[in-house]
Amino acid sequence: MSSLYDRDFYQWTRITSAALRTGQIAEVDLEQVAEEIEDIGKRDLRELNSRLRQTLEHMLKLRLIRAEVRNLNERGWRASITRQQPEIRTLLMQSPSLGSRIPELLLPAYCDAARVVEADFGVSAPAECPFSIEEIIG
Repeated sequence: MSSLYDRDFYQWTRITSAALRTGQIAEVDLEQVAEEIEDIGKRDLRELNSRLRQTLEHMLKLRLIRAEVRNLNERGWRASITRQQPEIRTLLMQSPSLGSRIPELLLPAYCDAARVVEADFGVSAPAECPFSIEEIIG
């Protein structure tokens, strides 16, 4: 027989949070709660990585793409950066320890962004990230 967690996650969250609030710890699947808490942290890390990658992609486009293609797209690329940077800062304000993970996320995020830009536009991106963390975060 499947657990409530497997059958109806939303209901599981409501019942589990109520049990925790009322001190009914024996009624709570603590292992499942611990896994969910870990997943929340992983979700925030994935979001930070995604936003860094998107920002880097558009920063690279602004640096590498010229002529008509740039003229047609520059405004959108700048707008994307403008949207991503405050979201990154908000994530870091809510979870300051994520900031210590940026150096390890930066190289893979940059490599992914560079591959996309190179594939889309037939340009060569610098082998190393040309932007500082401060420039990326804004």
